[in-house]
Amino acid sequence: MTLNLGTLDISDLCTGAAVMGTGGGGSPELGRSLLNKLLEMGKEIRLISSEEVPNDAIVIHPSMVGSIAPSQSEEMDTDQFRRILSVDGPLFESLRIIEGILSKRVYATMPVELGGSNTPIAMILASLAGLPCVDGDTIGRAKPELMMQTYTTRNVPITPMVVTDFKGNSVIVKSVASFRDAERIARTLAVIWGSAITVRCPVQGKVLKNNIIPGGITKCIAIGRALREAEASKECPVQATIEAAGGHEIFRGEVKRFDWEDREGFLWGTYTVQGDGRYTGHEFKVWIKNENLISWLDEKPYVVTPDLICTLEAATGRPFTNTDLKVGKKIVAFGIPCDPFWRAPEAITLVSPKHFDFEIPYTPLEEVLQVVWNP
Repeated sequence: MTLNLGTLDISDLCTGAAVMGTGGGGSPELGRSLLNKLLEMGKEIRLISSEEVPNDAIVIHPSMVGSIAPSQSEEMDTDQFRRILSVDGPLFESLRIIEGILSKRVYATMPVELGGSNTPIAMILASLAGLPCVDGDTIGRAKPELMMQTYTTRNVPITPMVVTDFKGNSVIVKSVASFRDAERIARTLAVIWGSAITVRCPVQGKVLKNNIIPGGITKCIAIGRALREAEASKECPVQATIEAAGGHEIFRGEVKRFDWEDREGFLWGTYTVQGDGRYTGHEFKVWIKNENLISWLDEKPYVVTPDLICTLEAATGRPFTNTDLKVGKKIVAFGIPCDPFWRAPEAITLVSPKHFDFEIPYTPLEEVLQVVWNP
């Protein structure tokens, strides 16, 4: 499978990636703008399957790191916009550094997660360098911490890792004592610099194929397409999006409270939704660390990580990030079962509520809904 993306594909991709971003993953508007600018520059945006990567070829994983809090999420200014799309900018510079360390050319890039701008970042670097981007990622959703990835559970090294910013700073991390330390290093630099770009996890094709969640980018495109086509045919965009994502509605109502803070390079917070329709009289609460991670229904644990808690605007079916969450907003929340990879005993501890110090056991989404709504 080789796919050259056009303008419509890009629009669908960023919409779908925002859905799979579970409230985080970066701005879809930014991702869409950057990718469209590449097309205007005459660049190709080429997508390949993981099976097309030669076993001895190197694939790298670019991403942006930082808080999505409103205080940190101002639009990228003109100079930053120019630099990220330039061969003199931080993305391309990271590629040069990685190739210098490895003494080998990179074959392709792949996103670390699915999100409105963090999925496009991998595609942007690939396009600038004339490389393909692999249709996959390392978690099957957006995530708040670097080490929350398939590679961690299989002890695939996260280093060498290059961390850069828009001011010309760059740091090479040759090795780390733990995957958690890699997260702390990158996050600390992002806090100091305001934001950061990482390029990490250079892996051979044979390692990549056995350790990723494949097909995430094409799934995002399919979700965005379903929403767009529902809008054009005057069908329900909310239902179309949920069906295309393989999800299940879990709540709808109006945001009544949103308490948040910008802390340690993350948007931390909790928001509460008062139910509408069949949910009238019920209350839905969500804890976020950039992404929607843990929910409660009437103060009892409900859908939790690693299953996805996704949110749409009730009137339009359009996804949004938690940066744009406000009191009074009417939303529909739905859950998507996580990839089976994360339900294995050796993986669940990295992504369950206990990882975030909540003494809440992980119960698969399907079982939760069966118990709550069909007792």
